[in-house]
Amino acid sequence: MKKSHIAHFIVLVAILAVGLGAFFYVSPNGSLQLTIGIITSVAYVLWGFIHHAMQKDLHKKIVVEYTLVGIIAIILLATIVQR
Repeated sequence: MKKSHIAHFIVLVAILAVGLGAFFYVSPNGSLQLTIGIITSVAYVLWGFIHHAMQKDLHKKIVVEYTLVGIIAIILLATIVQR
């Protein structure tokens, strides 16, 4: 694996770890948890777009895939988190 791939995935792990940590930190506040989940999901989608653009393999299918994964994550989180 190239060093650039490792750096990209370190950034991804950092995004998800900070999002998860913040999510649990504000655990009594459901609306804030949802906000953090949405921000984390958007950061994940943007990371995917940037990663694939830098690899020069960003295609419509990839954009749709990352977007749908982000939307599904938000919908699932919204149904689980109680406001």
